[in-house]
Amino acid sequence: MSYLWTSEYVSPGHPDKIADQISDTVLDAYLRVDPRAKVAVETMVKGNTIYLCGEITSAVELSQADIEKEIRNTVSLIGYNREEYGFNAESCTMIFDISEQSREINQSVVLGNERVGAGDQGLMLGYCTRETPTFMPPALHLAKQIINHAYDGIHTVYGGEDMLRPDMKSQVTLRIDQKGVQEVDTVLLSCCHSEKMNLEEVKNYVQSHVVPNVIKDNPEHIQRWFTDNTKYLINPAGTWNVGGPKTDAGLTGRKIVCDQYSADAPIGGGAFSGKDSSKVDRSAAYLSRYLALHTLKNNEESNKILVQLAYAIGVEHPVSYRIVDQDTKREFGLGEFSLEDLTPKAIQDRFGLLKPIYLETARKGHFGNKTYTNNGIEYYAWDYNDHFY
Repeated sequence: MSYLWTSEYVSPGHPDKIADQISDTVLDAYLRVDPRAKVAVETMVKGNTIYLCGEITSAVELSQADIEKEIRNTVSLIGYNREEYGFNAESCTMIFDISEQSREINQSVVLGNERVGAGDQGLMLGYCTRETPTFMPPALHLAKQIINHAYDGIHTVYGGEDMLRPDMKSQVTLRIDQKGVQEVDTVLLSCCHSEKMNLEEVKNYVQSHVVPNVIKDNPEHIQRWFTDNTKYLINPAGTWNVGGPKTDAGLTGRKIVCDQYSADAPIGGGAFSGKDSSKVDRSAAYLSRYLALHTLKNNEESNKILVQLAYAIGVEHPVSYRIVDQDTKREFGLGEFSLEDLTPKAIQDRFGLLKPIYLETARKGHFGNKTYTNNGIEYYAWDYNDHFY
């Protein structure tokens, strides 16, 4: 018996991802001037308007003009820098409704003597699998790679000319049996494009650039999943010239399934973007991925590890944790880690979470990215590196 299994992914130019990147742009702006700023910012984009609301408490005040400048730069880098897109970094309107963090919440989080209580209650999940080089679920791994190559082609293939447009969605369906993934059944990709491209040109771009590069970037066992039976649905609804916020509202946190592990594992209910690291929705989710990877590395007989952490607001230590082999149901302890490693302060210190690293996660995804350092700042310290191979 075999079955079909599907995951999707979206580009940085998708309206929901625009909102995520704007929220994390604001967070990074505050962390650059006050690493201990408490930020919880939500964004909505629609038409040519950005709505920003939430709570910020910081020792350094940024002017609205400063924040607007950062946001316009982010929107431009995403690719919305032409009036014909209906959403434009230069001309968009911004509406702000931001207050300070609740005094009661602030007192429960800032405990003094470098102690930090969890910013809210909640449960967080971490997951990893040996099936892909990124240790991410196979369908999600491929859906993300397809988007990465399709979106990068805006500049690498078309030189930034108005041909492909930033809004894109992918979906990959795999055929799986008791031995694992057998083949890619269907690749679905919808790309917004200018009137200068017809549908056949979009399809040719995907078949000549996107698919070959995805195959080339993967190890041999994944390359074999692409077969003569694989179906390709490219812009199945036809031409798509108008996308982004002009046609669809975007909201922070509405892509948490893409942000985590798709349907291959349970996911935590909290969104990541726009939240500083005292919010365990984000920081403990990063730690959960880290614990999953380390457990997988230290247990060669396991192939899939699932981690759950749960916290109570104002309390340093988690109220529960579980580390389990998803296939065999074998339970694991913390191993080399202790409960002290699971506090918000310890997580912040381990991963450098007081630094302005978050726009990158909203742009490239929170998991499945190799750890790297740029200008002395480490990015994705909770994810994998060459040490895991």
